[in-house]
Amino acid sequence: MGADNVDAFQRLVFSVPRLRVQAAALVLLSGVYGLATVAAITVFTPFALDPSRIVPVAVLIFLVPFVVAAELFPRVLDGYPRPWSYFLALTSQFVLFVYALVLSGADNVGNAWSIIWLSFITLYLLNILVLVVSTGIDRSDRILLASLAEPALLIAAFYALGGSELGFSTYRHVFAFASLLIAAGFLVLVLLVVDYLIRSNTDVSAFALTSGLLRNDRESLDLGVEARPAVETFAVDNGDRLTVAAPWVHPGPLGGFGGGQLSGNLIDALNGGREGEDGATDRAAVAADGGAAADGDAGFFFHVPCTHKEDLSDPADAERILDAVADPDRTERVSRLVTESYGEREGYADVRFHGRRIGDRQVIVLHGEGIDDYDTGVFMRDVDHDEVLLIDQHRHDIQNGPEVEIQYGSAEADRLKRAFDDFRDRLATADLADGYAAGFAVTRTAQNALAMVESVDGQEVLWIGVDTNGLTPDVRATADAYRDEFDAVIPFSTDTHASIHELANMRESDLDAIERAVDRAVDDVAPATVGFASRRTEPVKLLKNDYNGLVFSVNILIRLTIIALVTLYVLLVLWLFF
Repeated sequence: MGADNVDAFQRLVFSVPRLRVQAAALVLLSGVYGLATVAAITVFTPFALDPSRIVPVAVLIFLVPFVVAAELFPRVLDGYPRPWSYFLALTSQFVLFVYALVLSGADNVGNAWSIIWLSFITLYLLNILVLVVSTGIDRSDRILLASLAEPALLIAAFYALGGSELGFSTYRHVFAFASLLIAAGFLVLVLLVVDYLIRSNTDVSAFALTSGLLRNDRESLDLGVEARPAVETFAVDNGDRLTVAAPWVHPGPLGGFGGGQLSGNLIDALNGGREGEDGATDRAAVAADGGAAADGDAGFFFHVPCTHKEDLSDPADAERILDAVADPDRTERVSRLVTESYGEREGYADVRFHGRRIGDRQVIVLHGEGIDDYDTGVFMRDVDHDEVLLIDQHRHDIQNGPEVEIQYGSAEADRLKRAFDDFRDRLATADLADGYAAGFAVTRTAQNALAMVESVDGQEVLWIGVDTNGLTPDVRATADAYRDEFDAVIPFSTDTHASIHELANMRESDLDAIERAVDRAVDDVAPATVGFASRRTEPVKLLKNDYNGLVFSVNILIRLTIIALVTLYVLLVLWLFF
C-alpha cells in the first residue's frame, strides 16, 4: 500500500462494537464516571459533595446528554448509522470525564468556569468534526444544530446542579456562549476551506470521498480521461471452463469509488454471481457447495503491472471491461514452466519471472521484491498484447507492502525492461509438448480464491490466487508448504482495493477455502486446452494524472487540517483562560 499514498485513509478505519454492547457501556460508564467525578471533587477541592450527588451527576451529566445525542444524530442525518452515533457518544462521554478530572484540580472558581466551558466547546466541535467527516460538508447546517443538543443539555444540567449559585456575571455568560459560537464558526470555516482547496484541484469533495470510504459507498469520480484499455482473457478448458480476466486497468482507488471493487465485480460476473437488493452478490446462493463456484465453469482476476493512474473513475465502467472479455483460441501444445531470477545481475533483491509458451504466445508472471506497482509502459511499451500476457504476482505482505513504484523512463524501468526482454528471448526457445492437463477450483466465501494445477510433460505447477491486496502471512506459509508437492507454486493476489476496512485490518485469510480449492483442483486435473486473447474496451474513463492530484491534495490537506485543529484548541485555551 505504500506507493498508493492512501495510508492516511487507513487510520480512519476502526471496528465499532455492536449497538447493544455500546448502549450497555454508556449506562455503566455513566455510573463509574459520576462516582469518580464526585470523589475527585470531594478529595481535591474545597467542595465536599454529598454522596447523594453521585446519581444526579451520573444521570444528568454523563448519561442523558449522550443518549439523547446518540439517538438524535441518526434521525436528523438520514442514514447515519446508530452504532456510529453511539460510538461517538461514548467517545464524547470519555472526553467529558477527562475534563471532569482536570476540573478537580482547578485552583480557583474562574479557572473552574473556563474548564467547564472549554469542555462544552470541545464536545461541540468534536461532534461537528466527526459528523462532517462521516456524512459530508453539505449537511453542515443540520450538523451545527444537532451537535448543539449535547452541550445544551450539559449546560442545563450544570445549572440544575447548582451552577447558577456560583454568581458569575452576565458578561461571563455572554463571553462563554460567544466563544462556543465563534469556535464552531472557525471550525466550519477550516473545513470549508479544505473542501474548497481539494475541489479546486480535483473537482472532488474531500468529505464526500471520506464519508463514502467509511460507508463503502459506490460512487463515480468526475475525473480522468477517456481511454480504451486492453483486456486480456486467459482461458482453460478441461470439460469445464476457467476464464480469468486480466484488464490493463488497476483495481482502485479505494472502496466503491471508481474501480475499487473491479476485481470482485468481475469475479462475481464470471462465476455467474447474482446480486441482492443492495447490489451485493449473494454468495450464499452461488457457493452452496462448500464455497465452490457453481455450474462447473469458473472465473477469476489477474493483476497486470500498472499503477493507480489506470484506475477507473466510474464503477459502472466495469461492465465495459466485462464486455471485452473474449473467448480465446486454445491449444494443448504448451511448454514446461520456465523460471529465471534477475535480482543479482540487475541490482534488485529479487526480480523473478515464470513463464510458459502457449503455442506461439507467452504467459509470463512477474515478481519484483520490494516493488509495489509499475507504469504500464515499463514492460509493454513495444510488446503486442496479442503475443504476451504479463501478470504481476503482487504477493507482498498485505500490511507491510513495499513503497517503490517504478516510473516509465527511469533507470530502474530500463533495467527491468532488459530483464523482461532477455527472459522473453529465453522463453521463445522453450520446447512445446503435447498433452497439457489442468484442474481448477474457485471458492466464493467471504474471500474469493482460485487454485489451478497445470501438468505439462511430468511437471506440475500450482497457482494460488486470492482477491486481496497482497498476501497475508498465512497464505504465504501455505504456498510454501505446497512446494514439496509441486514443481513450482505461484501465489498471487488481485491487488483489489475493494474494502478500506480490509486494507487496514486484514491479518488472516480463509485458509480452509484455499486448501479446499487446492484439493478440488488436484482432483479436477484432466486433459485440457489453454489460450489467451486480447481485446480493447469501449471508451472508459481512467484517472491517469488526476489520481496524483487527488491523493496528494487529500494527504496534504489532512495534515493541514490537523494543524488547524490543534491551533484552534490552543487559541481556545488562551481565549478562555487569559
